Amino acid sequence: MRRAVAGVPLAEVGITDLRYRKGQTGSSILEVPGPESSAKADALAARLAEVFRGTDVRVTRPAKTAEMRLAGLDESVTAETVAAAVARVGGCTVAEFRPGVIRRNASGLGTVWLRCPLAASRRLATAGRVAIGWSSARVEPLEARPLRCFRCLEPGHVRAKCPRDADRAGRCFGCGSREHQVRDYGAAPKCPVCTDLGRPAGHRLSSKSCAPAPPRRGRRERGAAAAEKPAAAPTEGSQPADPAGDPPPTPLAVPEVEMERSGPGEAMVTE
Repeated sequence: MRRAVAGVPLAEVGITDLRYRKGQTGSSILEVPGPESSAKADALAARLAEVFRGTDVRVTRPAKTAEMRLAGLDESVTAETVAAAVARVGGCTVAEFRPGVIRRNASGLGTVWLRCPLAASRRLATAGRVAIGWSSARVEPLEARPLRCFRCLEPGHVRAKCPRDADRAGRCFGCGSREHQVRDYGAAPKCPVCTDLGRPAGHRLSSKSCAPAPPRRGRRERGAAAAEKPAAAPTEGSQPADPAGDPPPTPLAVPEVEMERSGPGEAMVTE
């Protein structure tokens, strides 16, 4: 932070009010409130990127994203053509989309997982279909998945705050092997977490069949007390979650700039 403060005078990027907080991974998050805050946050991120160029500090502009699946792709479609097509329909740039690997089903049609900005995902969901190559791909919005630790592969926390003794980093999500990744695994699923815990493991990691994790070290009593506490009633102006669908999306209220040291996957979401 000393280097950032010394290298970027806030007056030069038009910022008079800046708020600081720590992220879940230990990163430094700078909130830029006020008029023209998005443009000012972009300018601050650009200047910080120059200050930390050549170091292990990564500067990003956090944004709400959503996941979806595109189905019904022909053989001519590539990850690049997917990104170009969804960028056109979603109203964003190609760089803002993150397509996965195109997989073929028994009929030969392709399916691809995709992460994109929240606003773009809404436009795509409204469209329902996207023309990609000679295909009319079906858009399937996916439920938001919980944060999952890169180290122990259990949900609810990140690597920097992992309370577990087990280190499962680098293991296949499909079977738990360290010899390959899940994209190269085609046999029956075998959850690595449930296998280690001696529980039924004939399912993919993070599926609904996955057994709940044991209580965290030193928090057994706190967890039991929380389980007995009745759920709070919705407050005035709040919007209760829809049990039949995704929770209401909440875009970032204040533009942010995030700084963190690069590491091997501080947090992850499994496919």
